[in-house]
Amino acid sequence: MPVIINAAALQQLTKWFANHYHFKQLGRITELRLNSVAEEIFMVLDLHGEQTQIDLTVRYRVIRPTLLEVAEVQSPLQWIAELINHMVPAEQKCFEVAPVLTRALTKLAE
Repeated sequence: MPVIINAAALQQLTKWFANHYHFKQLGRITELRLNSVAEEIFMVLDLHGEQTQIDLTVRYRVIRPTLLEVAEVQSPLQWIAELINHMVPAEQKCFEVAPVLTRALTKLAE
């Protein structure tokens, strides 16, 4: 029997998981919105050492059921977008994820 989860619950779960396991040493995500129609993840980051929060929009592609690719990053801070979009190697922009996440990311809208 498939597990059904709504968009708000998935966003909260994703934010909690990222804050506890991936962003802990960098800061925290204060806001997160997933939109599968636009294939975007919007985040507001509160990073250690920064005076203000940072907005990021991450455009993604589902490559296969267990692989996500960061297609583009947009930020009001141009250097962040340039760093990720043009200096991070393509192979470092792909992430193995659970199939349930890619299924959810293809069915959610804000």
